[in-house]
Amino acid sequence: MMKWTKPSDSTIDYFERIAPGPPIEARRMFGMPSRFLNGHMLVSVFGDSLMLHLSESDREECIAAGARPFAPHGRSAKEYVEIQIGHFEDQTLKEWIVRGMRYLGSLPPRLEKPAKSEQGAESATVAKTAKTKPVKAKAKPAKKKPAKAEAKAKAKAKPVKAKAKAKPAKKSTPVRAKKAVRAKKPTPRRAAPKKKAPAKKRR
Repeated sequence: MMKWTKPSDSTIDYFERIAPGPPIEARRMFGMPSRFLNGHMLVSVFGDSLMLHLSESDREECIAAGARPFAPHGRSAKEYVEIQIGHFEDQTLKEWIVRGMRYLGSLPPRLEKPAKSEQGAESATVAKTAKTKPVKAKAKPAKKKPAKAEAKAKAKAKPVKAKAKAKPAKKSTPVRAKKAVRAKKPTPRRAAPKKKAPAKKRR
């Protein structure tokens, strides 16, 4: 954890007078009085200075006006600037804080992380559930019938007759085609012989 230089009472009084009120949320950041908007840190006391959250273009302009890049212990925090108490007039400093409010209002809200005690409890419960294996229900063994009962049941059981095999179908003998009966031609009847006329007797 970063060690913060303890601010003077006059610095804290000045911050409480200059910092915005509700709906901006008052919190403490590393034990220092701070203001938050939508879960994002807006402005906070840093030793006998203030650290202010600004957009990139506003940071460049604020640094050009006399602020410094915020780099505690040599580590730069890109989105913050450090403003010495008394460098800006009260009204000018309030205007810079309003710019920071506009920038943070354009960002999506930041969800709060649960407290360490809550995190520890959640991780413990997750670890327990991961270690515990689901208990499988043991299948009940089937009840065995006594040997005598099995013998009686077998005796009573009728033997299953084998199904009679189906007789093979007789081969059908091919039916011979009957000879076509030729139509008999009618035999022509012979003409009866003409009777000869009796010869005329000569006189």
